[in-house]
Amino acid sequence: MAWGQESRPPFAEDEEAQNRLQRGISLYQQSQYAAALEVLEPLVIHHPEQAVAYRMLGLCYLQLKQYQPAVTALRKAIELTRAQEKREDAVARLALGRALFLAGDPAAALPELEYAAQRPEADAATLTLLGYAYYRQGNEAAARKTLLQSVARDERQTEAWRLLAELDVQAVTATPDDPAAVKRAQSSIEKVNRFEPVVAAGLRGRLLVAQRQFAKAIPELDRALTAQPDEATLVFALGLALSREGQLERATTTLTRATSLLPQEAGVWRELGYVHERAGRTEAAIAAYEKAAALTNGQDAFVTRALERLKTP
Repeated sequence: MAWGQESRPPFAEDEEAQNRLQRGISLYQQSQYAAALEVLEPLVIHHPEQAVAYRMLGLCYLQLKQYQPAVTALRKAIELTRAQEKREDAVARLALGRALFLAGDPAAALPELEYAAQRPEADAATLTLLGYAYYRQGNEAAARKTLLQSVARDERQTEAWRLLAELDVQAVTATPDDPAAVKRAQSSIEKVNRFEPVVAAGLRGRLLVAQRQFAKAIPELDRALTAQPDEATLVFALGLALSREGQLERATTTLTRATSLLPQEAGVWRELGYVHERAGRTEAAIAAYEKAAALTNGQDAFVTRALERLKTP
């Protein structure tokens, strides 16, 4: 009979169960996560009161990228620890925040990550993850503040610098004539360049597009796209730069590809229409402009005027 099918004594008297728990922990520490699960899963069947076993299950599932089972096990560990020990399980709460975030639920992850970030032992990686959770929830101010705390604690936080640079490039895109915003973006991109030069090239190219320095942007974006050929924001930025530099044939190819990557982005269709119009392809221009008009509910004045102009005999 399998171990999990036997009748077991209480955990305090069950030496085999205690040994099984220790073996599961040891296997986890050796990065043998699947083997640890095989040891631990039967344990919680007969000893469902064991918070540590549920925590270890959750940690194993998390390492194996099985996020929903991880969430279930970690929540159980937290619940049992609160009920039995009247305290919070800090390890389980951080892991739960990670699992929820990676499962695509940043809203649910936030309270767990906020709790973990306030702990004395919180590291820079925890702050970085919290910053990303804020960003996914649209709270860019909190994201920036948290990411800056992360890199202040550990300047090697590559992902933190990457998102800070992304936020800075977006700020310049919104206010391209703000010299302070440009300087901040250039600085954060240089930080990214230390660790990820190709990613930095893409960010630099997008920054140059925002500054209307299209000729300088093209080689940077070309370089970035060699490593990230399907990165939609880079494809669109390159298409825009090519369009504004008058490289209409290549712009057409690039923007057409951008429409397949960003089919609901009106700006892509508008720019493609603009390229077709300048190249004398009236029917193609009308089709692209009409797509842009549909996506903006006819509220884009540039597109409206272009359609009127092209459809007038």
